[in-house]
Amino acid sequence: MSSDVLERRYRLLLRAYPAAYRRERADELIDTLIGDESTTRRWPDVRQSTALIRGGLRVHGGSTALRPTAVLLWQGIHLGAMAVLALGALIGLDDLVDAFQFGGFSDPLTVLRNQVVNEVMVGAVLVALVAGRTRAAAVLVVAAAVVPTVISPYLVFNGLPQWWAPVVATPLILVSLRRPADVQPVPRANAVLVTAGLLVLHLISAEGLRVVDMGARLVAATMVIVGAAAFLWVATADQRLLIAVVPTLLLGTLHQLGNSVSAGELLRRPDALPSLVVAVLLAVGAVVATRLRQRTRA
Repeated sequence: MSSDVLERRYRLLLRAYPAAYRRERADELIDTLIGDESTTRRWPDVRQSTALIRGGLRVHGGSTALRPTAVLLWQGIHLGAMAVLALGALIGLDDLVDAFQFGGFSDPLTVLRNQVVNEVMVGAVLVALVAGRTRAAAVLVVAAAVVPTVISPYLVFNGLPQWWAPVVATPLILVSLRRPADVQPVPRANAVLVTAGLLVLHLISAEGLRVVDMGARLVAATMVIVGAAAFLWVATADQRLLIAVVPTLLLGTLHQLGNSVSAGELLRRPDALPSLVVAVLLAVGAVVATRLRQRTRA
């Protein structure tokens, strides 16, 4: 009885792997993990559980593909486009709520012209990407970068991140139209999960590191360290995240540059240039390491 319970729990952990991989290898993995020996254990070993989760992340990241570097790059670009649009939509929604809270109801047409059009169009691009309609998304993202600016210069004059989101996403989506035939598109559920994870990372505000109160600063530092550690634990296994996070961090830098922040101030802001530089270096390192492993395997 205990072995049956243990097997069910191991199979639950195997849900971390793609469905196709589970169909081919699940029984083999279960035999390796449990074997033929009788056991009184009812819970998987912690080390094995961790290894299974990271193994599933690596498979999602293309480690078992014929061309893992191609999977890393092309799927990472697609995920980056989704993540930067989702972040832009989230920021835009927050600003939209603030606009109505502070007098927007007295002049809704101005709010509509300044912010709602951009929010709707960015959302439309995101929906098209989630649905796998990349060609439609390519047309919509160009429109999302142009039409709101033609209707109202409010977002571009203020250099707001929600305006930069479709601008940054446009080349990513256009490039993704050239995805090689042997690189599979990102499964929808996985793409949504990765995008949600990157949004959670950005909800951990680094602004608290700049406050005067030492207690609040320590709390903010703890949150940033824990969030960064959790992200790196996942991203070092599924390295597509190292590609996908770069465009989202670029929004902060572009916003600060648009506000004419001095070079010294830009370097002191953890939400702007420093984090972007680190992300780019990690992404390049991931591509180089994957390429070297691919050559060694060949």
